[in-house]
Amino acid sequence: MKNPLPPPGPADVGIVAALPIEIGPLIDLLRDVRTYSAPEGSDRPIVEGMLGSKLVAVVVAGVGRSRAGRGARRLIGGHRPTWVVSAGFGGALDPALKRNDVLFATEIVDGADPDAPPLAIDLTPPESPAGSGFRYTSGRLLTASKIVRTADEKAALRGRFSADVVDMETAAVASICADRGQRFLAIRVISDEAGTDLPAEVITVMGPTGGFRLGATLGALWKRPGSVKDLWALREHAIEAADRLAEVLPGILAQLP
Repeated sequence: MKNPLPPPGPADVGIVAALPIEIGPLIDLLRDVRTYSAPEGSDRPIVEGMLGSKLVAVVVAGVGRSRAGRGARRLIGGHRPTWVVSAGFGGALDPALKRNDVLFATEIVDGADPDAPPLAIDLTPPESPAGSGFRYTSGRLLTASKIVRTADEKAALRGRFSADVVDMETAAVASICADRGQRFLAIRVISDEAGTDLPAEVITVMGPTGGFRLGATLGALWKRPGSVKDLWALREHAIEAADRLAEVLPGILAQLP
């Protein structure tokens, strides 16, 4: 019989990510790892471990507002983190942003509620580490309801919301944290630039947990064999962005009070 796990938390930091590929390299850095399954048998365990001197709990919640919200509520309720961080990839809306830049959100806008005022985050972004090759920046983050695929779509959202980066989860997590008085940060690594079109197939082949749907993938390859190169490049860019996130997060989290 396995020894029961100790009760979780309270954690120093709780991280909500959408996709395993986003946060996997960071999870690999954790020590003394414990995995807590959901009581209802969910396939979304929370992984808890030490990152430097911080106790960190991570939930890979899935894509979209509703999944991110469920993950955040479970993380806060069970692990009681001092800080909650929405971390992962973001698409650039600001043409000045480059792939693998690191953006700290200072304002969050929910595209599903465009008349609501932006949620402000009281944050002084850190300086980019000297000699690291990292570029830190800050700005307004927009949460959209669907993948923003084309350069034209990105430009339209930039014009409408004056946002610098787009994702599909952060506004839901930020709203929950604001309602509870929970300390919150949002950190996004740029995975695709404002002038770049993602392959059309990304909308059909990617499932809500970030895995590729086999049938849809095979269908896409049958219709457009050249899509294999585009999808492979997308995967390589995601791996680079995930590695960048794992490089910068330990130092950022270490500075949180």
